[in-house]
Amino acid sequence: MSATLSNPYRQGIFSEKQTLLAELQSFGVRLSSDSGSPSRSGGAGPTDHKAVTILGTTIMVPVHTHSAAASPFHLGDAEEDCRIPLYHDGEKIGYVAFPDEPKFYQLTTSDGIPYRKIATLHSTDVLATTVLQTCIRYGNKKTKCQFCAIGESLKAGLTIAHKTPEQLAEVAATAQRLDGIKHVVLTTGTPVTTDRGAAILAESARAIKEATGLP
Repeated sequence: MSATLSNPYRQGIFSEKQTLLAELQSFGVRLSSDSGSPSRSGGAGPTDHKAVTILGTTIMVPVHTHSAAASPFHLGDAEEDCRIPLYHDGEKIGYVAFPDEPKFYQLTTSDGIPYRKIATLHSTDVLATTVLQTCIRYGNKKTKCQFCAIGESLKAGLTIAHKTPEQLAEVAATAQRLDGIKHVVLTTGTPVTTDRGAAILAESARAIKEATGLP
């Protein structure tokens, strides 16, 4: 399906589908148009990527990165049957689909915060959030995680600094009901506490579990 591998040993181990998925996640893809659920550039979480469903599997593919801009893969405009063609070096090799924007993104919490600022959709059925959007290590180049952009999302106004257990439970329950969310991922910045955020994660997980039963 994809013609970019020349190593027969690798080709013998991985199926064509596995190879294609790995290459898309490595090289990224150039977009002709921004269809489906919006993608965002910069910040924490699923940024610079877009959820793409291909051959029955949904993966996060880079679309706003340097590698994506030079990728041999690109997506064409939707055809008459609404299918979106995937090209490799100008040759059509298949079709992809984008998950729709989740319904819960259109709502706000009982205290007036947009749901999308509390938690975001990863792939098609994963609800994810950073409970504390601040971190004691973030402002120091010597101590911060080099891959982390936790403060950029907050700076851009895409999220709030602290999601309460009540907010998380409300959003999770609604996302489960409206969009079929099946599990939840919680991350957090490191607070100035001896437990380094364990208690905050525990109370958040407990509230979500009680409201939804989700793992």
